[in-house]
Amino acid sequence: MDEHVLSSLVATSRRLTSWVLRFPKRRFLFDEILRIDEEYYVGIRGIRGVGKTVLMLQLAREYERSIYFSADSTLIKPFSLYEVVKELARMGFRNVFIDEIHRKPGWEADLKTIYDEHEVRVIFSGSSTIDILTSSSDLSRRVILKELPPASFREWLNIKSDMNLPRLSIKEILSRTFDLTQMYTEIEPLWREYMVRGGVLYPKSGFFDALDSSLRKVILQDLSALREIDVKYEQEAFRLLYYIAKSKPFEANYSRIAKNLGVSKTFAVRLVSDLTSAGLIHRILPCGDVRKEPKLYLTVPLRRFFERKGFDVELGALREEFFVNHLIHIAPLCYLKGEKGQKTPDFKVGDVIIEVGGKGKGKYQRPDYTAVDGVVTGDNRVPLFLFGLVY
Repeated sequence: MDEHVLSSLVATSRRLTSWVLRFPKRRFLFDEILRIDEEYYVGIRGIRGVGKTVLMLQLAREYERSIYFSADSTLIKPFSLYEVVKELARMGFRNVFIDEIHRKPGWEADLKTIYDEHEVRVIFSGSSTIDILTSSSDLSRRVILKELPPASFREWLNIKSDMNLPRLSIKEILSRTFDLTQMYTEIEPLWREYMVRGGVLYPKSGFFDALDSSLRKVILQDLSALREIDVKYEQEAFRLLYYIAKSKPFEANYSRIAKNLGVSKTFAVRLVSDLTSAGLIHRILPCGDVRKEPKLYLTVPLRRFFERKGFDVELGALREEFFVNHLIHIAPLCYLKGEKGQKTPDFKVGDVIIEVGGKGKGKYQRPDYTAVDGVVTGDNRVPLFLFGLVY
C-alpha cells in the first residue's frame, strides 16, 4: 500500500479520536465492551444515528496502539480489508477499530483470516442487518456481537441535557414507584419531546433532514445485505412505515398492509421482516398463541417523523411505542389478546401484566400495574416516563 494512504489513515484517526473528546457522555454499551475478554473480537451493530461511531472512537482511546478507520473510506477502496489491517499491524498497531465494516466486500472472510493470524484485535461496527451467525459459523466462535439500540429516554437526557440519571431495574420501578416519581418529577414532561427527537442522536438543527437521509441509506444500502433493492422496493418500504405510523398498533396487520400497499400478503410479511431486521420496526408477538399476528411498532422517533407528512399521531400509540421501545431490550415482552370483544390488558413483561394508558385509565382489565401519563401514583399506577430509565 502507498505510504500516503497509510499516513492519511493515521492522521484521520488521530483527528477523530481527539474530536470525540467533545462527547464525554457514553452509551451503556461502553462499559460492557470493556469487560469482554480481549481474546474475542467485538462487533457493534445498530441503526444509523444511535452513536456507533462515537462509541468506537471513545473505545479507541481506552486501548494502547489503537487506530480507527471507516471501511467505506475512498482511501482504501482499491484494497481488501485484510490488506489494510495487515499494513497497520506492520506499523505497530494492535487494536484496530473498523467502522461500517459491512460496506467492504468480503469482510467476513477477511476478518476470519485476520483473527487466525493473531496480530491485532478488531472491534468493528455495522448495520443492524449484519449477522455473524448466518454469515460465518467460524466468525460466531470468534466474535461477540452486541446490539446498540436507539438511545433510551435516560441516555437521551444524560447526553442532550447533561444529566446523570442512573439506570433503574423494572423491579425498582414497580416497588419504589412513589419515591422515584417524587425524585424525577421534573423530567416527566420531556418524554413527549423524546418521542419527537429522541432515540437517534442527531443535532437539533437539521434533525429531520438527517433522519430522512438516514432512513434512505438504511433501506437502499443496509437492506441490500438481505436482498436486491430497487426503486419500487424503496417506495414500498417508505409506504409501509408511513402506514404503520398513522395506524393504531393492532390495525397494521399483514392483510391490511397488503391491501393498503397493493402487494401480496407474502410480500407484506417479507417487507415487515426486512424492516425489523434493519431496526426500524418492532414486532411484539402474542403471549402463548403464536398463530395470532404481531403488533407492529416503529423505532422512536419514526412515528413523529412521518406525522410531518400530514396526519395526527394517536397519543395512545405513542404511549405504547415508548413502553415497547424500552422494555423490548431488557425483558421478555408479549401482548395479551383475548377473544373477540373481550377486554384484556396490553402487555406481559416477564411475569408481570401491565396496561398502558392515559391519566384517566381505569383498571377494568385487571392488570398488575397500569403505566399512565403524569406523576400520579397509588393503586398500582406507575408513571409511564419511569420506564424510560431502564437502560
